[in-house]
Amino acid sequence: MKSVTSKYRRDMGMLGVLFIVINGLIGAGIFGLPEALHAAVGTFAPWLLLIGGLLVMAIVVCFAQLTKLTDRSGGPQRYVGDAFGHYPGFVIGWTFFAARLISQGANVLVLVAYAAALWPLVGEGPAKIALIVTILGGLTIINVVGIKWVVAVLGAMTLFKILPLLILIFVGVSAASSPANLVLPQFSAVEGIALAALYAFVGFENATIPAGETKEPQRAMPRALMIGLAAVTLMYFGLQWAYSYSVIAGTGTDAPLTALAREYAGDIGASLIAATIVMSVLANLTAGHTSASRMPPALADDGLLPDWFAKVSRWGTPANSIIFFGVGAVLFSLWDNFLVLAAISTLARLLAYILSIIALPILRKRANLPAVNLTILIAAPIALSLSLWLATQTNIHQWQTLGGFLLAGTMLFFIARRRSRPLI
Repeated sequence: MKSVTSKYRRDMGMLGVLFIVINGLIGAGIFGLPEALHAAVGTFAPWLLLIGGLLVMAIVVCFAQLTKLTDRSGGPQRYVGDAFGHYPGFVIGWTFFAARLISQGANVLVLVAYAAALWPLVGEGPAKIALIVTILGGLTIINVVGIKWVVAVLGAMTLFKILPLLILIFVGVSAASSPANLVLPQFSAVEGIALAALYAFVGFENATIPAGETKEPQRAMPRALMIGLAAVTLMYFGLQWAYSYSVIAGTGTDAPLTALAREYAGDIGASLIAATIVMSVLANLTAGHTSASRMPPALADDGLLPDWFAKVSRWGTPANSIIFFGVGAVLFSLWDNFLVLAAISTLARLLAYILSIIALPILRKRANLPAVNLTILIAAPIALSLSLWLATQTNIHQWQTLGGFLLAGTMLFFIARRRSRPLI
């Protein structure tokens, strides 16, 4: 794989990559998952999350190996493009970007909904639109003026959202009833909820995209990926344990962690967790904006999109692409009937996982390394099987929608091929 001097400023270290990993994984999903998992598999729920984290670790191991082979931005697009050619790389990059753009609009609506529970004024009308524009506009400005500012903001957000959860884990586990003998659930029950559990672990790949703005990415990214997933898995395990062995487990609450906090700290605890949810979604939006907005410049650097997307600002950032992403997210957030399309972001990720894993031995051989080592020999079959199984859980509508975005992107691809400089 090619390594070239980056035209972007490398202002992000391993800690910044770690923040993107953690905030890419922890969004709003885990705050509503504990009751659904407990209802399906009872006190086996914490162990199901632990198993899910270990299975996804196989995919992360493959991505950690891939990040050692390039210092250029693009993540899955870079891996697939370097292994199979420009158009396959474009397909992965463009569909990932399009899906993330839509889900960014969906996620900001989730944030507004949670914020409205605390401040009802922002739940509708001009105040709602103003909040959406303020959030996405603010994220756009921070990304334009430099990724070091993004790292600082993400660091603060991570602290403010992780600390209350750690306190809840400590209090909840300390107060939890003594576990009885573990009862293994029926396989059908596990199969029915496994997809939802595994979806809580997608998003780590966001951190691989801005490699061109990362200091020593071939060292920083593998470490951040492994540490980030391990830390989030343990946190998920602790939260689920605290919930499953509490008196409110199985009560059917729609806000399980808020209810758990209220059980131990009253309305103050519930309000704190509600604020934590808002902060968590905001941090997830920040990480998503930072990673997805770097995908078009990576495509443009290879002549796969018009050069406009790769224009560098005075701060050493791809400003045009960042602004394009911010404006697009605002427009999608104002489209009332688009939320169903957000499901295709998971499908786009799965396609990226599958082709990136297949690309790994090819890229290692081109780097004059053995096609596989013991780590890959163990991890790759598990990672590929898991990704393929998850892909079979999607529906035809999601594939059709993804195909529509691909068709639109392909038109831009051929325009860029005709007008751009020779491909590198």
